[in-house]
Amino acid sequence: MTHLFTNGETMNSKMTLKPLKKQAGMTLLELIASLSVVAVVVVGALSLYQSATASQRTTQITQDLTAIRAATKQMWQGQGTFGANGTSLNDVLVVSKKVPTTIRVDTTTAPDTLTHAANGTVNITSSVTTFDVALTNIEEDLCIPMLTGAQGWVSVTVAGSAAITAFPIAPATAVTACATGTVVTFRGN
Repeated sequence: MTHLFTNGETMNSKMTLKPLKKQAGMTLLELIASLSVVAVVVVGALSLYQSATASQRTTQITQDLTAIRAATKQMWQGQGTFGANGTSLNDVLVVSKKVPTTIRVDTTTAPDTLTHAANGTVNITSSVTTFDVALTNIEEDLCIPMLTGAQGWVSVTVAGSAAITAFPIAPATAVTACATGTVVTFRGN
């Protein structure tokens, strides 16, 4: 049987069906799998970024600490003392421009407030024939590499614990010390 269309074409009653095209797109399961892979990649990248950031902050704080020690020793060289016990040395170092430029300085406080790369303070005080550099807000991930890399100091204490005087500081000792708090004090002469 043949049907006639208005434009004059005919069509057989036995139509041949063309195969259906496969629909493009993703199934829900494929979408979930893709998002899971992306999430793993993002978490890995963030972890690497945080690790690199912590490493950079540790390096920066260590360099600043070394510069502060050298500047303090230079300023009081030949004096015999660093002043009366407990005297802040921050103001003298700020006025003499001996504070590293990577440390933020707030001169509106007395004594001047110095802020290091981990957003804690740096306080340099006299202990008469020695001086102390106390760093606040030093978390374990920063503390451990700082202690294991410390050289040339008289002692290091963490949160007022017993002074460590043997250098280099062993990693196990640093881990134990750094678990006690977030204030690390380096004593120099």
